Amino acid sequence: MKHWRHILLTTTTILSLVFCSSEFASAQTANDYWLAADKALAAGDNDSTFYYLNLFREKFGRQYAFAYTTFLTEEDYRPLHNDARWTAFMDSMRTYKHEIEDKREITYPRKVVVEDTNAPTVKRYDILLDIDVEKKTLAVTTTAIIDFKGRESIDFTLWKNSTINHIRYKNKELTYSFDTKDESTNTYISQGAPLRLAAPKNKGICSIDFNYTCNLDSLDTWMSSMEKDWVQLGYYMAWFPVNNNSRDFTANVSISINKGYTVSGSGIVKCKGDKWEMSQPWESFDLQIVASPSLKSKKMTSNGRTFEVVYTDFTDADADSALVACNETLQFYTRLFKTNPSNDYMKFLVVPHSGGGISRKNFIAYATRRFNEHFKTAIGHEMGHFWWNKAPTFSWEDWLNEGFAEFSKLWYIKCHFDKHVFDCYLEACREDSRHACLIYEVDRDAPEAYDALYNKGALLLYDLEQKVGEQRFFEFMNGVAKHEITSTALLLDYAEEKFGKEIREWIENRIKS
Repeated sequence: MKHWRHILLTTTTILSLVFCSSEFASAQTANDYWLAADKALAAGDNDSTFYYLNLFREKFGRQYAFAYTTFLTEEDYRPLHNDARWTAFMDSMRTYKHEIEDKREITYPRKVVVEDTNAPTVKRYDILLDIDVEKKTLAVTTTAIIDFKGRESIDFTLWKNSTINHIRYKNKELTYSFDTKDESTNTYISQGAPLRLAAPKNKGICSIDFNYTCNLDSLDTWMSSMEKDWVQLGYYMAWFPVNNNSRDFTANVSISINKGYTVSGSGIVKCKGDKWEMSQPWESFDLQIVASPSLKSKKMTSNGRTFEVVYTDFTDADADSALVACNETLQFYTRLFKTNPSNDYMKFLVVPHSGGGISRKNFIAYATRRFNEHFKTAIGHEMGHFWWNKAPTFSWEDWLNEGFAEFSKLWYIKCHFDKHVFDCYLEACREDSRHACLIYEVDRDAPEAYDALYNKGALLLYDLEQKVGEQRFFEFMNGVAKHEITSTALLLDYAEEKFGKEIREWIENRIKS
């Protein structure tokens, strides 16, 4: 999920831009001063760096007070941390942040979600996908194995600018409703439209055929692209019919694309003649397809596992470093949580466009231009989801996924970086949690949910480790992973079993207060 910090230019992005010294004098915006500071920093001119940082603070400090935690964890600024001018700059930014937070009324958007445990689901997709990059269109023929479970219909989200040619069962047309002007019912798919499909008479397991085209001229969705240099299709744009309750389907996708493109994705991809075949035999809820004329990949094998990194303008040396980091992180978590995620194949996609990261079964995608500290910490969070991915993602219970993954990242940093670096990340987590709303029953769709579920959840776990001790805590975490605990109620019961009633009440109080 995107966070407010992605709105601001990070140092990684800034250093890729051209900002002439003659333009410094006419700086007008916050990003102008930030750009100037970063260019001075890259040149090793600390005096000029602080000059522009202080101008940024004086003119825009209160407006961008929440950039305090971005500065705190920015690797490129770390050489300045022992300079008294840095301490003064950060003290001012923190003061601005606290002044704003202390005056602001805390909003608590609540939403109780009752999961439908007997909802219809998709078991498998077999797809013929024709991508025309020049025309920015998709032609899709899909056979979906659907278990209607006795229900009258099943709900999907599909790309809003789709034209459905037919939906059939045994060559007979099925009734459906699809109004492209309707708002999406899936919070993660902003450019989707609801598709409701009536069940065949038997209302059991059926093989349903879909045929439709997608016009992607207006594609403006996170982790999605249809440009000549980069094509990325996946869950967030619903190029395939997405059903919210289908979290564990398998798939096979046969892909045709313009000549000169190399294709990869979230499964095992092979080139067969003029087509590309992607097999995804493991259970997932997403089908990521990427393509580019400059797509490259590197592989390594370690302890019976194959690691692959897929990239475009990432350097080959950085790709090698990414492979090593992925292997080391997976081994670290396997030792830490005492369970093996059974990943014998793992792919890491380096996305050349702006954005954050996603984690799927055997697959991680992260947007960056270089291998650095943020890349490694992103691996720490996203790979944590290989263990923490069992709770529902559409409700506040998602803290059992995101909070646990963010804690895993914190512990990874603690064990792989020096104490000062860890202290910076821990302070950032505490600052982002400082006025976060409650975890309990927070509306997962609301912006306020991010700090509650990610940072407040991670901090709860860190403080629990400090309270009960490292050995007892990780015995508890090992049990949570082994038993695949999917709800807070089950987590609290298990905490009482391992630690007693007092600790159970402490955890519950942190979740609800």
